[in-house]
Amino acid sequence: MKNARKTILVTGFLPFPGAPVNPTEQLIRRLPKRLGSHQFGVDFVFKVLPTTWAGRQDVTAGLRDQIAPDAIVHFGVDGTRRTMNIETRAVNRATRVRPDAAGRSQERPELSTTGARSRHSTLPSRALRDAAQISGAPAKLSIDAGSYLCNATLWDSIGSGIPSIFVHVPSLPRGKRDTRPSYPTIEEAAVKLLQETARRLR
Repeated sequence: MKNARKTILVTGFLPFPGAPVNPTEQLIRRLPKRLGSHQFGVDFVFKVLPTTWAGRQDVTAGLRDQIAPDAIVHFGVDGTRRTMNIETRAVNRATRVRPDAAGRSQERPELSTTGARSRHSTLPSRALRDAAQISGAPAKLSIDAGSYLCNATLWDSIGSGIPSIFVHVPSLPRGKRDTRPSYPTIEEAAVKLLQETARRLR
């Protein structure tokens, strides 16, 4: 029988080609120390995901089935971003020219051969953006989660019927003139965002 307490699955990713340092891996290691195992009576489960197409089924789908969370918050890095981006939709599209961490590419240019062309995030994106901004982090809504594993992970989680959202964070700044938010700022924004998610699940 499922625990009566509600659960949020929180994920980040390992490094991948083009991102030898993935700040979301560090985020998932650090967040349990900041948040503990629960907030507002809601439990957290933190997991780092492989950045492979095979991992969608081998790891991520298995976690959804095993944990049966009441909500999912995914974190991933996008080196082209300058702010935190709350992704409001996933699209039925997959890049075939960018290999994953195992050196493999997606077999088809779409994620699903049937169904809608897009799926919309099912957690309150505006409220989560506002919570991230409270920390002082630059955060905005986005309708473009890309066509790599971040988009695919959000697509799968929304399709599972579990309320889900994806948060893109930028790469870490390089030097004093780099305007991208520092890791501590990203971490604080993630804490506020997850606290707001838990509060809304009570």
